[in-house]
Amino acid sequence: MSRWTEADVLRHQARIGRAAAPRSKYRNVKVAIDGERFDSKREAAYWQELKAREHAGEIRDLRRQVEFPLYCPAHDSPGVLAIIGCYIADFVYVDSSGAVHVEDVKGMKSLQLYRWKAKHLEAQNGITITEIR
Repeated sequence: MSRWTEADVLRHQARIGRAAAPRSKYRNVKVAIDGERFDSKREAAYWQELKAREHAGEIRDLRRQVEFPLYCPAHDSPGVLAIIGCYIADFVYVDSSGAVHVEDVKGMKSLQLYRWKAKHLEAQNGITITEIR
């Protein structure tokens, strides 16, 4: 039986620590900027870009993680709408012409559920989501 040195123990602990850290599904790295958490470096960088544009006066009313409820007719109550889900936009802002922009930062090809929600939101509210890649 061999004896471990202190260096061996530290190497082993470091290896275990790296192996135990859960990996993100899309290999994105979560980031915190000014106390706000972002799902990826790309999303954080785009937020900083939008904040600079807001500061310069190009856009206004910049918001993050905005919820849009998704409705459908209730099958048992005619004329009543039921909430069937929710789309959460990464960023929403108003440009200088007064147009509202809904944007979502995407690093990978969009998931089927995301695409369905985007189509539902467009049909329901006339809102088109712009994907930032």
